[in-house]
Amino acid sequence: MKKIVFLFSVLVVVLVGFNSCKQCKSEQPVVDTSDSTQIPAIDLINAEIAKDSLNPFLYFKRAKVYDVNGEYKSAVTDMFLALSLDSLRPEFYLYTAELFKKTGELNKGIALMDVAIATDSANTNYYVKASELAYIDTSVKGNYIMALNYLNVATVKDPQNADIYFYKGMVFRESGDTVKAISSFKTATELNPQYYNAYVQLGLLSRARKDKDAQKYFDNAIKVSDKPEDALYAKADIVKEEGIKLYDAGKYEQAEASLTEAINTFKKVVELNHRNIEAYMGIARSYYQLDSLQQAYDYYALAAKLEPTYAGAYFSQGLVAEEMGRKAEAIRLYQNCLNIDPTFKRAEEHLKGLQGAQ
Repeated sequence: MKKIVFLFSVLVVVLVGFNSCKQCKSEQPVVDTSDSTQIPAIDLINAEIAKDSLNPFLYFKRAKVYDVNGEYKSAVTDMFLALSLDSLRPEFYLYTAELFKKTGELNKGIALMDVAIATDSANTNYYVKASELAYIDTSVKGNYIMALNYLNVATVKDPQNADIYFYKGMVFRESGDTVKAISSFKTATELNPQYYNAYVQLGLLSRARKDKDAQKYFDNAIKVSDKPEDALYAKADIVKEEGIKLYDAGKYEQAEASLTEAINTFKKVVELNHRNIEAYMGIARSYYQLDSLQQAYDYYALAAKLEPTYAGAYFSQGLVAEEMGRKAEAIRLYQNCLNIDPTFKRAEEHLKGLQGAQ
């Protein structure tokens, strides 16, 4: 009993920044039972809380609604209430830490995980979450060392936990130790053959090292996920670059096959996320390399429409318009590009060239 009281007092200190002193000192949770809010789901939960104010899961439920609506601090306040009623629930601690990540209060999230570890030192999820927050918090000197320390303890407690090795890989990657990063990500996939993010990281690191296994890792990622947007994009970009190299080498048949594959793969990315601007740019670039100028123009235009401040989209669209002989339109597009980014040298050069020819 004394341990629980002590842990709760620490918890109050961690969360006090998000709650008024009056609330922290009250004997029972402060319940929001206002008649109406701007969120209908909140109104329904408020009615439930009015009938059962000591039910921690109702505050947990309301926190999730606040979270979805971007009201993270309100969500944290509700999680404080949930934890004040039940300070031994792992899901409460982990979810609150995730909310602290969204509010940018990473140090509070780490402190909360320390409290959670004190309640149950065998729960490796707490160490993994603390490591993730420490890894993100680059404002703290030695944050990577701190992150690894949490993970090293967790490894001893649960050496078969793939998440531990994944986050070790992330820390090693950021600290510049590519060899250890790759080894850690491989261990994560060995322990969990469905680990999408680990395959993606292996693909990215392999590509940076010009390793031919990169595409294999992205293919594995695509196989294990229903929405492999990042892996599809990365694979498409590799195939596109291969197609461009083949074209430049005069191997036109092979280039066409690669560029067509790239286009089809980029289109799968768009099917998953119609706002992936870089996928539209990749499709356009592939069509441009195939001399399919109208298609290239149309996809650059789509990218510019979706992201009106994307200077590169206007410049690329301008290049295609210029090549199609539509000089007035090309001038307008180069000017649009320079209005967004006055330092865009290539746009400036092309614009001067066209204006000088008039």
